[in-house]
Amino acid sequence: MWQQTPYAYPTLLAALLSVFLGVYALSYRSRNGRTPVLTAFICAAAALSLWSGFSAVKLLSTDPAVKLLAYRLLYVGAAPIGAFSLLFALSYTDRDEWLRPPAVAAMLSVPALYVGLVFANPAGLAIEGTRLVETGGLLVLRVDVGPAHVLLQLLYNAALSLVALAIVGVEAFRLGREYVPQASLLGLGIGAPLLVVGATYAGIPPFTADHVNFVPASTAVTAAALGVALFRYRLLDLPPIAYTTALEASPDGVLVVDGTGRVVHANDPGERFFAAGGGAVGDAFEAGFPEVDLEKPETDTVRVGGESGDGSDGSDVRFLSVRTQTLDRRGQHVGWVVVLRDVTALQERKHAIEEQNERLRLLNQIVRHDIRNDMSVVLGNAHLLESLVDGEEARTRLETIVRNGEHAVELTETMRGLMQTMLDDASDLEAVSLREVLRREVDSARAGDDDCALRVSEDLPDVQVLADEALGTVFRNLLTNGIRHSDAERPSVTVSASDEGDAVVVAVADDGPGIPPERREEIFGRGSKGLESPGTGIGLYLVETLVSGYGGEVWVEDNDPRGSVFLVRLPKAPSE
Repeated sequence: MWQQTPYAYPTLLAALLSVFLGVYALSYRSRNGRTPVLTAFICAAAALSLWSGFSAVKLLSTDPAVKLLAYRLLYVGAAPIGAFSLLFALSYTDRDEWLRPPAVAAMLSVPALYVGLVFANPAGLAIEGTRLVETGGLLVLRVDVGPAHVLLQLLYNAALSLVALAIVGVEAFRLGREYVPQASLLGLGIGAPLLVVGATYAGIPPFTADHVNFVPASTAVTAAALGVALFRYRLLDLPPIAYTTALEASPDGVLVVDGTGRVVHANDPGERFFAAGGGAVGDAFEAGFPEVDLEKPETDTVRVGGESGDGSDGSDVRFLSVRTQTLDRRGQHVGWVVVLRDVTALQERKHAIEEQNERLRLLNQIVRHDIRNDMSVVLGNAHLLESLVDGEEARTRLETIVRNGEHAVELTETMRGLMQTMLDDASDLEAVSLREVLRREVDSARAGDDDCALRVSEDLPDVQVLADEALGTVFRNLLTNGIRHSDAERPSVTVSASDEGDAVVVAVADDGPGIPPERREEIFGRGSKGLESPGTGIGLYLVETLVSGYGGEVWVEDNDPRGSVFLVRLPKAPSE
C-alpha cells in the first residue's frame, strides 16, 4: 500500500513548514486583523501545503487509484500558486489598484479552470494518459499531460511568477540595500520551483532522474525562505510602503519601529543617530532613546554622542529633535515612523541667546536700580540746592543739571521697557486693565510737569487688553512726546479711547506743530526723532515695538485745529 523513499522527505518537510506558516499567519490575523498582505500569504501557504502534501502522497502510495487522486488534488495547490505569488507581491508593495475583486477573480479564473479540467478531463485536455512504472525501486505514476497543462498550468504559472519576481526586484532596487536581504528571500521562494522546472526540461542532472519529480520537493526551499523572511525580517509586520514613505530621499534621520518597539529599518542618517545613542538596527528603540515616548508626536530635544554619554569628554555631541508618527496599514497599527533632525546649530544658537538674555537682564537691573537710584540722589540734592543758589549763572547751571538728570531718569525707564520687550515673549501676555494704566500714567505725567494741561476722557471704556506690565511705557512715551514737542506756552494733551468690539483704540492728542505726512512712518523707526526733538529717538521706536508685540498697531493722524493724534489699537483679552 505504501512505499518508503528518502526522496519524499523534502516534500514532506515542505508540507509541514507550509502548514506551520499558514497556522502562524492565521493566528497573527486573529491578533492583528485582516490585511491583503496577510490574506495573500495565507493563501500561498495553503497552496504550498496542498501541493507538497498531495505530491508526497502520490509518491509514497502504491495504489494506482490513490496516486491518480493525489495527482489531481495536488493541482488544487499547484495551479494557483503563481497567482497567489503575484497577489502577495502586489499587496506587499502596496499596488492596491491591482487588488480589486475583478482583477483577483481574473487571475484565479485560469487556475480554477485548469483544476476543473484535471478532474473532468474532457477530450484529454489535461491528461492524455496514465501508467504505472517501476523505476529506481519505486512504483511511479507517469502522466502524459495534455495541451491545457502546458498552457494553463505551466506557462501561466511561470508568467505570473516571473511578474512577481520582477515586482520584488524593482522594489528592492528602488528601496536600496536595506531591502535586499528580504527581497532575496522572497525571490528565492518564488523562483525555486521555476528553477527546478527549467532544469528538468533542460535535462540538467540530477533533475533528470526518472524515478522522482524534484519540482514538488523544491517547495521546501520556498517554505524555508518564507519562514526566514517571516521571522527574521518580520515579513508581515511592516510592508515596504513604510520604508518607501519614510526612508526614501529623506535628509533627516528616519527610523521605522515595529509594533513591539524594535527598530526594523533606518536610513543612513537615522542609523548614525541611533548608533550615537547606543543602539543598532534590530535593537529596541529605547536602547538608543530611552527618554523618548513613541506615543507622543513631539519630544523635547535629545542629546546623543560623546563617549561618556554626556559630552563631558569633549567628543562630538549632537542635538536631535524627535518627531514620531503612528504607522497604520488599512486601519491596523503596525508601528511608528520616527524622524530625527539634527538641530545642533539651533541648540547652540539657543544657548547663545539664553546667555545674551541673561546679560540683558543684568544690564536691565543695573539700569533700573543702580543708575536710577544714583540719579535720584543727584536730583534730590539738586532740588535742595535750588533754594540755596542766588547767582543767575549758578541757577542756570543747576537747572541744566536738573533737566538732564530728569531726562536720564526718563531714559532709564525707556531702556527698561525696551529691554523688557527683548526678554519677554508672547506667552507672557495677560489681561491688563486699560483704564487703570491710562489714569496711572496721566497722573504720573501731571505730577512730573505742572506746566502742562493733561485731560482724560470721562468715558474711558473699562476693558481688559492683551498686554503686560510694559503697557504703561507705551502711554508714558506718548504723553512725554506730546508735552515735549508742543510749542504752546502751556502744552495740552488729551487722552481718549473708543471700543471697537474685539479691540480698543486709544487716542493721545497734542497741540504741537504736528508731524508732516511723509514722516509719520519714519518717526517710529529706530533712532528717528520728532521735529526739533532733544531726545534719543528710541521712545517712539519702543512704542511701536511694544504695541506690535501685543498684536496691535500705532499710527499718527492730524489733530484739529493743530497738532497730532497718536492712535494705538490694542486687541482685547480673550475674556473680553
